[in-house]
Formats: sequence, structure tokens, C-alpha cells
Amino acid sequence: MKKSVCACFVLVVFVLLINDAIFAQRNEWVNQVIVVNGGLYESVPNPVDYVTVQSFNPVTQQTTVFGTIYTQSTQDIVVKDNFAYVAAQDSIVKYNIDTYQRIAAIPDSGLSKLYIYNNRLIVTKQWPVKRFFVEVLNTNDLSLIYRTQNISGDCGEAIIAGDSLYVAVNGGFLSTEGKLAVINPYNWKLRREINLGTEAKGILNLYNYNGLIYAICHTPEGTTGIGNITVYDYHLSVFENIPVGVTLGDGYGLKDNLLYANMNHGIGSFNLLTNKIVDTTLIPDPGFINRVSISSAAVDYVNGLLYTNIGNMLTFGRGLIATVAGDSIGSYTTGLNADAIAIDYRTPVGINSYSDTSEFSLYPNPVSNELIVELKNKSLMREIIISNPTGESFCTSFTSSNRLFYVTCSNLPKGLYFLTIKTDKGNSITKFIKD
Repeated sequence: MKKSVCACFVLVVFVLLINDAIFAQRNEWVNQVIVVNGGLYESVPNPVDYVTVQSFNPVTQQTTVFGTIYTQSTQDIVVKDNFAYVAAQDSIVKYNIDTYQRIAAIPDSGLSKLYIYNNRLIVTKQWPVKRFFVEVLNTNDLSLIYRTQNISGDCGEAIIAGDSLYVAVNGGFLSTEGKLAVINPYNWKLRREINLGTEAKGILNLYNYNGLIYAICHTPEGTTGIGNITVYDYHLSVFENIPVGVTLGDGYGLKDNLLYANMNHGIGSFNLLTNKIVDTTLIPDPGFINRVSISSAAVDYVNGLLYTNIGNMLTFGRGLIATVAGDSIGSYTTGLNADAIAIDYRTPVGINSYSDTSEFSLYPNPVSNELIVELKNKSLMREIIISNPTGESFCTSFTSSNRLFYVTCSNLPKGLYFLTIKTDKGNSITKFIKD
């Protein structure tokens, strides 16, 4: 990792970054970083090390371990409002991350990735599961709502785009191609699968940016220097496989138009506007050849930071903090195999948006069938979200032409709605009425 000028300078810069995010009238701040430690894997009976859940406070620099899950590995964590949902080998556990209390827990198997949409927890599955590779749970009590049938194999991440839920289908270790499962989020039934070809083998992480889905496809085990990013246009139903010429691993998140991912066992960035790698060594390989590796990482898009967990799986683990430019500014303690991480963002009103229509205009209002959104600057559209006053989100399909976006509203019941616009410049929200 790149060296800082001196320890004092680093501390000052870090404090300024955090204070700027919390006190400078921004619409979001980082409340805490939640890390799940898989612990030392013990295959013998009566293990002594288990999965632990911890919080790192970026202001006080304190780490607090608040939960133990009595199992042997962790797969994922997602945060929504003041709750965290953890997938850990044979369990899904819900925590209140204000009080650090366990709220609910259920047994499950074959866990892969978690995603939250409209008060539903989407759970994707992998080996040893052989059918029902997507489950839908109630976020309140984790009760089962639906199991999606007919998906062809092991799954990775899920994401809402347009009027559908998209799920990465990698098919597991022996698969030779990658796919996207397209699911109807009204009834959770499979609409179709899109075969992305052999180049998309290892598809796992999905990102919605400017009307496109970007899929990170892991380099097949046993090979090096062969990576692929698949770009799917869900409006036109076309895709492009982009070879990137590096050993590609997990994706870690977006900041502006850059996608950060594991490249050559370190962290690099990929420009979503040019579809080219910008830097492969923002955070260099910590020592993969000596069994020291990056176990998980997350992009803090508010402060422009990278939280990175590294370790050797057996004897040590630690967390590192760097800017998205690669400059080291701090660290925090973790346990072994910190394989899952999520950032707890907060806003004054509890939603990740602010009331500001200076960036766009919309008409007609009230609307009957189609709402027209016009961007007023050169920002790039990432996502359009419609929700009602109770917080329920509705699937949104739209088409675009130049700076105009045509949003379908004909399926909405009459009433008051909030329109959230997410662009590379930030998020904006305003009200409209469906008549």
C-alpha cells in the first residue's frame, strides 16, 4: 500500500474526512462499518472459534464485537436502515445495529449472497443446494415467502434493475458459462435466463450504473491474467463481454464512475465510462504467494475510502483504511477470516437521498401514464426509484433519449409518491402524484 507522509498528517487527514462527512451538511454519513469474522475453520468436533460480528466506529476508532454465531464460516452481510443481516454457513441472523441485539435467526444451507428489496431479503444459493437457488424471506422475522424454481445452477449476487430482479448464475465450479436469471419481483417467479457465454464464467458481483448492469466474472481457478466484466443493457436486452487482462476477484463497490475490484490479488479500479482499467495496484497484493490475502473490502462512497480486510486464514487478520487513491490512512482490528463487510450509511431522515430538484425536472405532475425526467447537468443516471410515503418501493421501468428519461407509472395505484434519482453526482428526491 502507498505510504503516507507521516503519522500525524495521516491522522489529521482522516479526522477531516470523517468530520466533513458528518458535519458539513451532507445527506449521508458513515455511522459504522460492520465486519463478520468467519473465525478459524475447525473440521474436528467441539470447535473453539466461531463466527463473530463486530462494529468499527470511524470517529472514535473503536471496535466492538457484539455477536457470535456458532458456526464455522461466513458468506455475506447486508445492512438496511438500523439492521444487519448475516449469512453464516448454516444460519441467517438479523441484528439491530443500534442496540447490537440479535433480533431473529433461522437455519439454512448453501448460502451465497444477500440482497434487500422492498422489505424482502433475497437469499441466493450455491452447492450443496441442487434446486431452489433463490429464496425470498420476510425481513421482519426471516420467515420464508417464496422459493424460485428452474434456475439452472449456483448463484451469486442479485440486483434490481428496471422491472426485474437479476441474479448472477455461475453454475458452480464445473460450469463453463455465465448467465443472468431474470425474476419477476411481484411474484418471484423466473422469467428467463440469459446466457452470457463462456467469457462470463465465474459471474458473481452485479452493479447497476447508468442504465446498465456490470457483472464481475471471477478468473477461473488455476488460471491467471484472464478476467472478464460483462455489461448488460437491460433496456435493449444486449450484452458485451469485456476482457480485462488481469486475475479478477470480488467486486468491492462504486465511487462515482469507478468500479473497485480485486485485481491480481490486490485492489484496482475500472472506469465505467471508458470500460477500461484505470489502476491495478491501488492496494497491492498483500502477499498472496505467502498465503496472505484480501478476505473482503468495501468502498465508502461518501468519504472516498476503502475498508480492506486482510489475513492469512490461520493466525492473523487486520483491517486497513485507505483513500480510493490508494493512500493508507488508518487501520482497525478484526478476527480471522473477515470474509464479509458492510457499511452502515445514515441520513437525517433515514433514507439515502435528499430533497433537491435543482439537478432535474419532472413533468407532468400529476401523472397518468408516463413521467418525464429531464437531467439539467452532465451527470449520468444510475437508477430511478419510486416509493410511497410508507417506504415501499415499486419496480420502475424507463427508457431514455439524450437527457430525457421516460418512466412508466401506469401500473401505480393513485396517490402520493417519492421519486429518487441516483446519478454519479449524488442522489435527489422529490414528490409527485399519480392520478
